[in-house]
Amino acid sequence: MATNETVLTIDIGASPERVFATLADLDGYPAWLPRTRTSAGGASSAKGTAYTDASLIGTAQGTVREYEPDRLLVFEQAAAPRRSGGSRLAITIRYELTPIDGGTRVVRRGAVSARGLIGIVRPLAAAAIASENRRTLRVLKEHLEQR
Repeated sequence: MATNETVLTIDIGASPERVFATLADLDGYPAWLPRTRTSAGGASSAKGTAYTDASLIGTAQGTVREYEPDRLLVFEQAAAPRRSGGSRLAITIRYELTPIDGGTRVVRRGAVSARGLIGIVRPLAAAAIASENRRTLRVLKEHLEQR
């Protein structure tokens, strides 16, 4: 499986504790990230927590793979986009948080792998996911800095 990776960095005027708590609260995403329907079914986030992420391109089943409070959060998702003929996308999102003067530096790494026919359009899927990554960081910053 070929992989595309996007790395984005943003500085947020909020503590690593607040940034991490917001990112780890999977059931809380719809409150701050429009057009997102993420749910862990009320479960507290921890390593191994399963969740569902529904979007315009389909529904992904995810798992929290790494969970180091206030420092590192890694999500892995597997999705079979609608009308994909059995193709699969594997997505890994990694948040690295570093304290800085006045807040937190957030590095978000997004990796997209594809298997099957969707591999042909993997670069397009990766571009769409990269766009969503930028939107997520922008909205996260706005949400945390307005409080």
